[in-house]
Amino acid sequence: MRQILFSLLVSIPLLACSTKEAPGHDHAKAGPKQGPAAAPAAAPHDHAASEKRPHADHNPRHGGLVTMEGDNHVEVVVGADGAVDLYVSDAVRTPIPPKDVAGTITIEPKGKEKKTLPLAPDEAKGSLSAKGPAPDKADYTWDLKVRGAPMKMTLTVPAGGTAAFADTPAHHPTGEHAHGSPHGGVVQSLGDGHVEVKLEKTGDITVWMLDAGEKPRSAKGVTASLRPVVAGAKEAELAYDEKADVLRGKVDPVQQDHLDGVLSITPAGGAAASLRFAFHLEGHGHTGHEGHGHDGHGH
Repeated sequence: MRQILFSLLVSIPLLACSTKEAPGHDHAKAGPKQGPAAAPAAAPHDHAASEKRPHADHNPRHGGLVTMEGDNHVEVVVGADGAVDLYVSDAVRTPIPPKDVAGTITIEPKGKEKKTLPLAPDEAKGSLSAKGPAPDKADYTWDLKVRGAPMKMTLTVPAGGTAAFADTPAHHPTGEHAHGSPHGGVVQSLGDGHVEVKLEKTGDITVWMLDAGEKPRSAKGVTASLRPVVAGAKEAELAYDEKADVLRGKVDPVQQDHLDGVLSITPAGGAAASLRFAFHLEGHGHTGHEGHGHDGHGH
């Protein structure tokens, strides 16, 4: 009997040891047995991180228009009084000090004599600056050396300066209606309606006139031209296509994924306007590939 009791006392600790978890297992943390864990929620899109990608951020910081050549950007601001300020930044829009940039700006009003002005560094503003005549649909060509790299580009600036460029930002202010994209282009307000512009990687341009509800309206009698804001780009005159009731034109094939363009347009019986469009052409390498645009930007 004494032997039997001894055997039982020895076996109980052995059974207890056999139920212990593997070393390192935390039974309290493990909790009750559950089914397969749910997939982790997708991380929200980080717009700030996206804008840190090279050439992904073309938003103006000084109320002007951002242009790009190579790995550098220039935001050009032309005031109604003729003041010119150029803000130079690198591929991710980190400002480049004015002391690292030198150059001139040539102002050529339509049908008038051009004038070339030296650009002086303004350390307080962080810009290269000059004072020219009041703008009146003139071509502004800056010829710069940015840390030794050449940068030359032309922008047609309407009367009133760069503030006259109508631009729909990526995020609409409160109260501003959002734009659709009936044909896969970029839509902006124009007068009592809208205008939609589609730019292909091939350089083909199509412009649709739309009413207040973004339904098609006739483009007959409308005159327009578009200039991509890239080095060496020419202004493309757009012709009326009666069969499709749109305006069409062509520029050189587009090499960039992100490109701004300035549309000069006069609706039939309306007033002339200049509108800035931001085209995002990632993955649009094939002719006729349909893009998708919203909030003033194509995607």
